[in-house]
Amino acid sequence: MMNRIIAHWYELAVYIAAGVAMVLALGEWSFEQRILLLSLCVLHVHFFEEFGFPGGFVWGGLKVEQGRVNPDVGKWPLNMLSAWWGNEWFALAVYTLPLFLPQYHWLVLAAVIFAFAEVLMHVVIFNIGLRSWYNPGLVSALFGLMPISIWYLLCTLPTAQFNWRDLLLAVLWIAFNYWMAFKSPMCKALTAKTDYRLSKREVMKAHVYMERTHSDTTALQNFGSEE
Repeated sequence: MMNRIIAHWYELAVYIAAGVAMVLALGEWSFEQRILLLSLCVLHVHFFEEFGFPGGFVWGGLKVEQGRVNPDVGKWPLNMLSAWWGNEWFALAVYTLPLFLPQYHWLVLAAVIFAFAEVLMHVVIFNIGLRSWYNPGLVSALFGLMPISIWYLLCTLPTAQFNWRDLLLAVLWIAFNYWMAFKSPMCKALTAKTDYRLSKREVMKAHVYMERTHSDTTALQNFGSEE
């Protein structure tokens, strides 16, 4: 049962996004909290775009980061379990925690400026590395996360509520949680669980990028279950 839940986690992300949108519509929230809820909603749509439809993000990310992808899927530094852990940890720490602590402006700022890092990665770095004009996650980052962040900054920067220490703390918070999400011993321990390695169906969602980078798809092996 748990295997099926994790395997289809990215589909659940859409329902999470819908739930967050409902909470936003029904609740009484401050401007900062509305920005965070909107971002949290779009972030889960972003997860769906990366892993669900069109998907293929893991292979593409590894190709750009490492230059080549190990043909043994079982040796990849990420599987569906660790991907679920990493993305939801980041959503919880960077986007959900400030909902309850909006008085700490640097926490809110971290969630806001992370959108620009996402756009830089998806619009520039991933596209160059994959020889493409599009990669999974680009649309939700460029037309979802970034406009929300720009809206927030346009409304708050004139009030001078931030200083250089807020920016430094925000960047450090993003870096720490990225490490916790994708580089920490917890992530490595979850990746070692072979029952959750990516299935061939998940991996081959990146076939268009494999073709553009002349990668050998026939060499890929040790896929996980289709469940």
